Amino acid sequence: MSVSNHGPRRAIILAAGEGVRLRSVVDDRPKGLIEIGGEPLVARSIRLMRRHGIDRFTIVVGFRADRYRRFAAQQPDIHLVVNEAFASTGSAASLACALDDGRDDLLIVESDIIFEPRALTAILDAPNENATVVSGVTNAGDEVWVSAPGGHVRALSKNRDTLADVVGEFVGITRVSAPAAAAMKDAFARFTAAHGHGRMNYDTDALVDIVQQFAVTPVVIPDLCWGEIDDERQYERVMTKVWPAIESLG
Repeated sequence: MSVSNHGPRRAIILAAGEGVRLRSVVDDRPKGLIEIGGEPLVARSIRLMRRHGIDRFTIVVGFRADRYRRFAAQQPDIHLVVNEAFASTGSAASLACALDDGRDDLLIVESDIIFEPRALTAILDAPNENATVVSGVTNAGDEVWVSAPGGHVRALSKNRDTLADVVGEFVGITRVSAPAAAAMKDAFARFTAAHGHGRMNYDTDALVDIVQQFAVTPVVIPDLCWGEIDDERQYERVMTKVWPAIESLG
């Protein structure tokens, strides 16, 4: 059943990474094409987003781009953009590759996550056009913590001790307005000019860079069931705990 969506109509999926920490448990597929319940992670995310009226998808690919070309074949609403420097740059570089004309409000989704459908409902119903989904503590490892004093995101960090106020964990589903997306692209350009490389993260770096200019609100879902698949431990957690729990919700 389709759900009306007054928010973004376009999504960018960040899928260029190599996933080197997963090679012992999966083959050479990109992380987003790992199948859970018989469906690739990216396919599931796109299917859920289509239900909310999102009808344009840009997948930023790099490692094994050929696999994504096969995946996207015969799906006219999916457009692929290649981050040719995926092995030497960060996720902000991939995002910048997809930010072309700066006219679209966007949903930015990481390719290697699985989540309850209500994560999308919550962020697309959020009153603020700049927002990010935040969960409770998962103990999944490699967490990114969100600091949001006064209800506005101020910092994200993998080191919780550096944050004075923590509202939960960054999930990897972020909504940004067209001006905010353009500001993130500008932040990446400044970073590369200052540092001489593109190893910038879109979340802990580019998103944080714009929070003084744009109010970014945390959409906190304390009991959200979700998981990232970035290493062997997380893969095991998703297969044995997260997916069975999501499946039980129907």
